[in-house]
Amino acid sequence: MSFFLLQLLVSFTTNAGSTHQEALSTNLHNDLTWLSLLHHEPSWFGSESLINSPDFFLSQNGKIDAASELIATLEAFKSQPQSQCRFPARKIWLEQQLPNARFPEVDCTNYQAYRRAFKAESVSLVYASGYLGNPASMYGHLLLKFNSKNNHEFLDNTFNYGARVPDGDNKFVYIYKGITGGYSGHFTNQKYHHQNLTYNESELRDLWEYRLDLPQEKVNFLLAHLWELEHSSMTYYFFAENCAYQLAKVLEMVIEKPLVAKGKSWVMPYDIVMMLNKPDTSEVVEKVTYHGSRQEQLYERFTQLSREERDTVARVISEPSTDLAKHFNKHSNDEVTRIIDTLYDYYAFIDVKNNGLSEPQTSKLKALLALRFSLPASETRWKAVEKIPPHKAQNTTMFQASTLYNEAFGEAMALRFRANYYDLLSVNAARIPNSALNTFDLTFLYTKEESKVRLREFTLIDIINLNLSQTGLPGDSQWAWGISAGYKPTSLNCIDCSDTTFEGFAGTSWRPFDGLVSHLALAGELQVNSLKDINFLSGPEVGGILTVTPYWVTSIKLGGYFNLDEKWRYENHLTWEQRFFEHQAFDVRTSVRYNQGFEYAAHLSIYW
Repeated sequence: MSFFLLQLLVSFTTNAGSTHQEALSTNLHNDLTWLSLLHHEPSWFGSESLINSPDFFLSQNGKIDAASELIATLEAFKSQPQSQCRFPARKIWLEQQLPNARFPEVDCTNYQAYRRAFKAESVSLVYASGYLGNPASMYGHLLLKFNSKNNHEFLDNTFNYGARVPDGDNKFVYIYKGITGGYSGHFTNQKYHHQNLTYNESELRDLWEYRLDLPQEKVNFLLAHLWELEHSSMTYYFFAENCAYQLAKVLEMVIEKPLVAKGKSWVMPYDIVMMLNKPDTSEVVEKVTYHGSRQEQLYERFTQLSREERDTVARVISEPSTDLAKHFNKHSNDEVTRIIDTLYDYYAFIDVKNNGLSEPQTSKLKALLALRFSLPASETRWKAVEKIPPHKAQNTTMFQASTLYNEAFGEAMALRFRANYYDLLSVNAARIPNSALNTFDLTFLYTKEESKVRLREFTLIDIINLNLSQTGLPGDSQWAWGISAGYKPTSLNCIDCSDTTFEGFAGTSWRPFDGLVSHLALAGELQVNSLKDINFLSGPEVGGILTVTPYWVTSIKLGGYFNLDEKWRYENHLTWEQRFFEHQAFDVRTSVRYNQGFEYAAHLSIYW
């Protein structure tokens, strides 16, 4: 008996040794898939994993040594068979690469239950549009959705990556920690109805679903790796190792093409969507589906009502009476159904926006539902509204070369670099209408007068949201607002007169006619040259954005400032810009600016 056991041990050791030798001799530890499974990234001394959880590694040096982790994995799978249940994706890949490796059979009960719960035949990348009400959501969000034919899509499972933020951290703390790596990031598994409630309903954000054409074995491999990641943590960085980056790295293993753009030290959700739809990867996208928010559904239905139907909607909302039948006497049953369905969307929108309905609104909604149920059963038909998907928008990073003439110092040239994201004149498919979000925007100026280059302007952040009402109904409007912080010229009649500035405005917006969006606001600006030289200016501002054609869009802003520190001295300012061409990669612009002097410029902008 002892002789038999000795022979078995010798056979196992010899087989294990040959497997290790084969793995190392074929350089498997440097294979891109293996490095991706470990989340190894290039470092100063080779590579290092982004995973911080010690139990993710079977070797003590696995975080920094992919070869030792490979050997440790092979050894553990044979000597500790249950370790195969912790790392099913590693097992799948190793069996493909080392067909002669024979791992002991093992019953992975929990993993098999996880697989049965998903029942996934395909996977989708879901893009949630930006939400300016939260710093974490301004640039959009990405998640993975695993689709099953056996249930409603709301019961499909999703994987989401994000930072775990303590309840006590405010937005400023969140921004600081998010940028500096003060939070740990985790993958979480939730049903799709939770994501729909969060994004579509609660935050009124649109969802764009990119269903991927992947064979079943790749879907299974992706699920197996996400099982490995679900209890592991990484350091979360708002602009780099964020949801977009981590999901892109996971998808790269099955798509086998890069999804993170080269030449950028930051990663935005939109960039991943763009990379997924480039010519060499677009064949992976099987279908694009739009899931409009509750707000967008209200807008789409309201615009399809006749004028009489819209008037009835407005009367029902504005009049206090709950005796609603009188408003519908002149309408057919089909028209009444359309009106009530639109009103239901309206009150659902108001419920989200105001964190609940008032008692009169609740009573009115109940009366509307009772009236709807009293009508003959029928299906309301609405026209499908064509929406332009996010990958058709302009790219996010901009390089701009300008030639300009300034009344004070003559001819000059300017070079501008904007890290991201978009402005009021950008091609803004699937972004918040009539809004802007610019971060890390640098402008250098070269003048003939000085014959040297100087930093003229730096925008740390600039946010504008005109919040235009699409229906004119009560509650479908908010303050038009904007905030910005950076370093810019305080006037245009000199070369070297830039100061640190903090600006903002609040007001209202309206649409005088199709194609024009206007706003009227009270604006303010704080100019800081030093602790002893601070100016505060405030005054009215009026502006507009006119879309003449998709190829020609122009914006104008005219205002006046009272200098509160210089006996209310009054100054006017003007900015008029135009964008020509409609292309993802370039456009041509012109601008006229006035602030104690005129400046005229022509700009060529390149986007990537």
